[in-house]
Amino acid sequence: QRSPMEVLKGAYRSVRGFRLLHWGPLITLFLIGFISYSTVANVVIDGKGRVPGPIELAWYFFSVAMLTLSYLKASFGGPGHAPVGWAPACQADREKLQFCKRCKGYKPPRAHHCSACNKCCLKMDHHCPWINNCVGHNNHKDFFLFLSYVIVACAHSCILLGPYTLRGAWHVFPRMHRYPAHLVLRLYQMLMAMVLALSLVVSIGCLWVQQAQSIMENATGIEQWILRKANARDREKPFVYPYNLGWLRNVKMVLGPLYLWPFPTRIPTKEEASDGIRYPVRLGCSQYDLTEEQLQQKQLKKDRSFHVTVKKDFNTTCSNSPHILPYMCWAYGCGATFACPDCEEGRLSVAVGEKILVTRVRKHWLYARREYSKGDARWNERGWVPRGCVKDPLRTPAEDVTQQPAGDESKTRPPNGNHSKSE
Repeated sequence: QRSPMEVLKGAYRSVRGFRLLHWGPLITLFLIGFISYSTVANVVIDGKGRVPGPIELAWYFFSVAMLTLSYLKASFGGPGHAPVGWAPACQADREKLQFCKRCKGYKPPRAHHCSACNKCCLKMDHHCPWINNCVGHNNHKDFFLFLSYVIVACAHSCILLGPYTLRGAWHVFPRMHRYPAHLVLRLYQMLMAMVLALSLVVSIGCLWVQQAQSIMENATGIEQWILRKANARDREKPFVYPYNLGWLRNVKMVLGPLYLWPFPTRIPTKEEASDGIRYPVRLGCSQYDLTEEQLQQKQLKKDRSFHVTVKKDFNTTCSNSPHILPYMCWAYGCGATFACPDCEEGRLSVAVGEKILVTRVRKHWLYARREYSKGDARWNERGWVPRGCVKDPLRTPAEDVTQQPAGDESKTRPPNGNHSKSE
């Protein structure tokens, strides 16, 4: 039976109008509104700073409008999700796909299950807390345009606000008591807006470069990680990524024809069209080359998993409270306190004497799961646990060497896995 908190979370996720009631969208919309209002109110209305001409002013309003539209489409549109219980018609194809226990169906090629959305997202790139949704097949272009227009609009705000703000700060701040309070507060507002805009240009610019590379290679962030592991494995022939069709076709697959690139609408050409289930592939490749590689990597990850015994209680309710940092440092070490994994990924509450299965390892944290029977409601619980609260692994590397056939040393390496939110 579901707890009241789980019922509330389910209701929250089911109502799309609550998509913006999350710390990510609230902060994002506040920054957009504050920077644009400060620019328009001080430069356009009051005439402070460099007053733009009509064409430049129209371009600024256009970039802000497209920024907002792209953001709302990316947030509310979503990446598209695999139907619950989906399975390919051909039985042989099912053996080449991963089965999602939570959605009770097979994952289409390039789809991954997001633990935050609790759905299998088509062509999932990552879960973005700033839009409170995943980035994937249907909203990848909207998200990319949102990043592009954020850079353009914020850089434009810096150009408009910069001269007057810097000159005013140079003359007013040393003799602040001589000027009216409203003038000093207005100057503070403009300075804060310019600093925030410049910070967004730098931070969003780095993310924009990553997304541009992802689009040109036609490989999501998760697929790039899979490719790095595939190329690092010992194999007879190098792995060929099936979805890289050349940078121009890759770009058209996401952004559409050239004349539609600046607008948040997605109409790909017939050669690059996809329904989110089947995608155009390179000559000599199949739809399931990447999924078969994933299955092999999953098996390697399973072989490298190991059991540990809990020696110290870990309560997720207490660990998420900011006022118990001293206790976290004393109980689990400063490394576990200040080098926490992604806050969107869950933590796993454990008790002394409990045995858990570790599938991912970091310096100060372990990603583990419980192994109850499938009839137990807790059978699929998983999350991060501090390494300081567990004993040494039950299987040591020396024991693994004695149990493995000669020449097989792949399982003696420390367990390592995908650190993304998908599975």
